Amino acid sequence: MGNKGSKSKKKEADARISSTDRAVLDLKLQRDKLHVYKRKVNSMMAREQEIAKELLKGGKKSMALLALKKKKFQAKLLQSTDEKISRIEEMCNTVESAQRDQQILEAIRVGKEALEEINREMGGVEAVEKLLLENEEAVSVQKEIEAMLSGKLDSIDDEAMERELEAMDAAQKAQTQTLPSVPSEALPSAGGQVVA
Repeated sequence: MGNKGSKSKKKEADARISSTDRAVLDLKLQRDKLHVYKRKVNSMMAREQEIAKELLKGGKKSMALLALKKKKFQAKLLQSTDEKISRIEEMCNTVESAQRDQQILEAIRVGKEALEEINREMGGVEAVEKLLLENEEAVSVQKEIEAMLSGKLDSIDDEAMERELEAMDAAQKAQTQTLPSVPSEALPSAGGQVVA
């Protein structure tokens, strides 16, 4: 019973791991194995060096020479291992860089699609041009209306205003001319007294 649930979880985890991720992991595992092998070769070289010293002390020069040849061979293996590690690390870096590039391209693609959707919602260039033209026309009409209103106030017939002003002035003069003049002397009052 427990195996069934764990298998589905493993499948879910595997579904999230791409073949590229698997390849990078395999490269890194191989690199780690080469590092272990490199430590082993280093210890074998140190051991061969010690054996050569012991053999040389014991007077077995030919056996000491053989131990040094083994050490030399292991040094070549060590150099070859270092080159392999270097190639593997370079390959890992290249693959990881390519993955980053792929993610960047995917982000650019998603951004482009979002931008296209926004442009579709806006109606495209033609719709924007139409809207701007309609806006410009509305502003122009509003300016015309404002000009008409302010122009009516400004352009009311100046002659008519002057005629009205003259008419008011004439009416005022006519009123003063038809009114009796105010007496300069005191008038007698009804009670026989003079009012000053």
